[in-house]
Amino acid sequence: MHVQNPGALVSLPIEVLSRIFIYYVDGSDIPALQQTCQTLRSAIMTRQFWYNRIHRLCKEYAVFPPEEELEEYTIAELEQWTLRRYHARNTSPVKLQLHSRNSPMLGFYGDVFLVPGGRWLLIRYGGLSVYFTDLDSSNLDYHLLLDPSNDNARINRCILLGYCIWINHKAPRLSFLFEATAVDGGSDLEFARVYIYQVDLMGHGVGATLVAQIIATFQTPRKNVWRFKHTLNNRYFIRNHGWDSCAVPGVEVVEYSQAMGCLDYPLMDSHTLLNEVYANHLEFINEDVLAVYCEVTCSYQIFNIESSTSSKLLHKIKIDSDSHNFSRIRWTPNASLITFIEGQHHETKTLHALVMPHDSRFHPWTVEIGNLRLVGQNYENIQQSLGIFTSRLWNKTDKSSHFGHKWDYTCELSTCSRPADISILEQDVDQLGILIAFDEDIGRSLHSDGRELNVVDVRAG
Repeated sequence: MHVQNPGALVSLPIEVLSRIFIYYVDGSDIPALQQTCQTLRSAIMTRQFWYNRIHRLCKEYAVFPPEEELEEYTIAELEQWTLRRYHARNTSPVKLQLHSRNSPMLGFYGDVFLVPGGRWLLIRYGGLSVYFTDLDSSNLDYHLLLDPSNDNARINRCILLGYCIWINHKAPRLSFLFEATAVDGGSDLEFARVYIYQVDLMGHGVGATLVAQIIATFQTPRKNVWRFKHTLNNRYFIRNHGWDSCAVPGVEVVEYSQAMGCLDYPLMDSHTLLNEVYANHLEFINEDVLAVYCEVTCSYQIFNIESSTSSKLLHKIKIDSDSHNFSRIRWTPNASLITFIEGQHHETKTLHALVMPHDSRFHPWTVEIGNLRLVGQNYENIQQSLGIFTSRLWNKTDKSSHFGHKWDYTCELSTCSRPADISILEQDVDQLGILIAFDEDIGRSLHSDGRELNVVDVRAG
């Protein structure tokens, strides 16, 4: 925002200034505006100004919304929440800030899950137990979130096979389902147990915590569960058949409403949704719309699960065969988004995005965003974690690249007639271990060498 006569601007009533700033001040201009004078700072320190900024961040950058209702935050907390996300999308001037913690509980890095928004880390430790830690806290203490063995006395030597979560985007506060599937490690039973928990945020600010309550427990046929992929929403549990040589490619659809409040409900019947090949990834992208990715055919198939016994193929979209390293699917009110890289064996990698509209009348499309050129780095030694608007690349020694990529997911064409320029911030960093998680909303990445958890944040320079 350029002002030719600042004196005339300051003379305006605060209410008028606030309304002007809502429409004409870019996020990158806010820190400078705050330092100009007390009058201009007062004009932006209103609830309406920060409500507008948060709404724009969620709409334009698909930012995960605040985990509490806006009315529960003070103006200062709204300001902090907003500026933190603007900083994460800048490549200059920012810096990477590290704090570490010895983590004897941290095992194999595949057993951790960073909840969207970047604050809460879930860690499986010791059989079926799942703990959580608040990464915004200075001490990173672990707290037990759930343990199916405490809820089911029949559990003896169960082994956790995998888990997934489903975010309730319509809830006024952070709320999600957590699903864990396990088999008895000491028996030949022909079924696996599925545990579904409702997890909710309780409290406010630094005093907030996560609370879990089991809502369903049921049994399903075992069927080579060691290699199956699965997902769920608030109605269906979905899993593929695994890669058994005698299995038919497809996914099983289980409506688990009859198992609500029951213990070890024998839910044996399921509808099989036949597929061309075995699914490598499953995820609900909106309501009962399921996205199935098949690596062999390099394609996404979009299904609408109409009932436990009926489904409809909506769309199929082909992805380049040289594509790899897909981002986490990001939900927005109008579409679900995912980015991926082409050029697996080249120093210059092309970043693409897949847009999957929630209106089934519109076919999904891909957008070429730009090139990720790994200057001065051994591209065969790079760990990549992609986001929708920012990505983080690390080599295994001492350098980080923070990429910002702007694109418009509301239209079918890129905002540029050529691939968009991708801004880069490169910094030297200490050896941090394996990159295990990245949240683009606040620019946070997690690393581990098996003994220590390293939390790296983006801060204003």
